[in-house]
Amino acid sequence: MKKFTVILSAALLLLAGTQANAQMSIGAGYVNSVESYKISKNADPSNNALNGFYAGFGYTIPVVSGLNFTPGVYYEFLTKGDATNIGGVANVSGKITEHYINVPLTFSFGAELTDGFRVFAYAGPTASLGLASTTQYKSNLGPISAGTNVDNYNNDGYGRFDILLGAGLGFEIADMIRLNVGYDWGMLNRYIGTTEGVSRKNTRLTAGVAFLF
Repeated sequence: MKKFTVILSAALLLLAGTQANAQMSIGAGYVNSVESYKISKNADPSNNALNGFYAGFGYTIPVVSGLNFTPGVYYEFLTKGDATNIGGVANVSGKITEHYINVPLTFSFGAELTDGFRVFAYAGPTASLGLASTTQYKSNLGPISAGTNVDNYNNDGYGRFDILLGAGLGFEIADMIRLNVGYDWGMLNRYIGTTEGVSRKNTRLTAGVAFLF
């Protein structure tokens, strides 16, 4: 019992020390997400790029000297609009809008180059859950217009969930501001239909800023 009490006390002291050194961050940034769609295994992919932003928070926990672990929760918004003119008579447009919740679990390693200036590299997985994905179609023929909204997740071929593996670089200034840029590769095929050989995979480029507390 005495040994257990000593071990428990040491664990609580270690946890308290870790929490004392942990650092909260609130950040936002730009996202460029590219979906690569293939209708068969050997077909050339068709790429569709959406742009948007992310915003959320992270919690950096020191592990050992220079090595940190940062879980977080972030909201992501993506959109893209296209328009086509048919013979100068009719206009057809489509606008995609997507919303996600992303949970990154990243490890970073860095060093302070000068007083108040730290550089680091980071890598790790991100769990991504699609909250909503809609396509708004609109057509104009002279004075007549019509439109409709389509829920893309009602299509059995489009999955909500993905696991991304990412890496990036960044730096921190005065232990107050963090700037970073990274790239993520989607590991899962988001096509969940029954047609053999079809694939939908995503990649993401991100760049952002965070404020440290």
